[in-house]
Amino acid sequence: MERCPNCFAPGYQQGGCSRCGFQAAYDKRSPRVLPAGTVLAGRYYLGRLLGEGGFGITYKAWDLKTSVLCAVKEYAPNGITWRGADKRRLVLGKSEDEKPYQAGLHRFMEEAQILSRLEQIPSVVDITYSFQENNTAYFVMEFLDGADLKQIVKASKGRLPVEEVTDIILQVALSMDVIHTKTKIIHRDISPDNIYITRDKKVKLIDFGSAKQTITGAAGGLSVLVKPGFAPPEQFSSQMVQGSYTDVYALAATYYYALTGQMIPTAQERLAGANYVPLKQMNLGILESVSDAVDQALALNISQRTQTMQAFIRGIAPAAGRRQQVRRKTAFVRVVKGPEAGLHWTLVPGQEVTIGRSDTEAQLRLRQPEDVSRVHCRITWMPERGKFRIQDLSTYGTYYQGRRLNKGVLYEVSPPARLMLASAVCVIELGVREENQ
Repeated sequence: MERCPNCFAPGYQQGGCSRCGFQAAYDKRSPRVLPAGTVLAGRYYLGRLLGEGGFGITYKAWDLKTSVLCAVKEYAPNGITWRGADKRRLVLGKSEDEKPYQAGLHRFMEEAQILSRLEQIPSVVDITYSFQENNTAYFVMEFLDGADLKQIVKASKGRLPVEEVTDIILQVALSMDVIHTKTKIIHRDISPDNIYITRDKKVKLIDFGSAKQTITGAAGGLSVLVKPGFAPPEQFSSQMVQGSYTDVYALAATYYYALTGQMIPTAQERLAGANYVPLKQMNLGILESVSDAVDQALALNISQRTQTMQAFIRGIAPAAGRRQQVRRKTAFVRVVKGPEAGLHWTLVPGQEVTIGRSDTEAQLRLRQPEDVSRVHCRITWMPERGKFRIQDLSTYGTYYQGRRLNKGVLYEVSPPARLMLASAVCVIELGVREENQ
């Protein structure tokens, strides 16, 4: 049965999905993309297109075996491959493209192998399976629902809180520190568009297509792969030494971009004399020591640059420590006059509660005085309006500011507010206090 390309509910019609509202028109595909509904490896049902780059295509997918959402990445270099007549198999346009195609296929499978070795590291996207089919290769990853850091920065117009940005970068740095020390793998393509933040605030580093296993300080020979504004000078040459400090530079440049919305000049431009404004001169509330740590991580000279992620973490960690405590408003009812003075209750936002003498009908029970009705009044705290809603239900009345409230009528009052229940013998206060979360 055909499934929705977005939520994978069965019974999907081309006009749209009644469950999630997905429309076929939302899923624009080029001829090089596999059709929705294609099943790979006998279990991965392909849905809508997630991304189409120069070397790969990523699909949202449904695992028919486990009934779990996932993402499937396909090796499909643009410009040298086409879909065959069956709309599945990849074919080469020219015979001379065979060698570069196979070289790229090898790198793609190498990325899958690297990711499978890093599956226990929290901030690295998980890969579950890789296979070859249709004259190409695929790997299956966890589905990430959210946005990359570049998209988030653009949406915020470069105004993300320092603490939030630092927390994201620290999570990536901690994971890369483990990767560097335990596996000797360097990512070589850390950038805002390769850091993904899910809706539930998990941080994931993606795209290990440029990653290589090396020994820090080893001889050169690595391929030239650069992302302007984030790649350090050594990545512009196949013979320069690359190591953990290569990723440190890229992550520091990413941190700078996320805080300011601006990329630093490319390494080549900086070598020619261009420079950037230090964070401490941009009125961002950054500690001078944190700004200096970023500057050191962005040093063009490898010997002067921060060498390890651990050292970079120590440098920027104080920015996370400056997070202000979040204040939470808690509403309460307190007896301020009467035989039960001092008795108080905390209110749940939006929940109606009744005050009275009844053990069965009143949530907030007052034993004294007897003039208080079994169910005297109803109170609701409405945080979205910053007010209390009051309704009198009594025999002898509820009074606010000396005036008796009309029975059954809803009133709104701002805190702090005092109510007399029946008489001045019993007075309650409706208030709000701030607490640290």
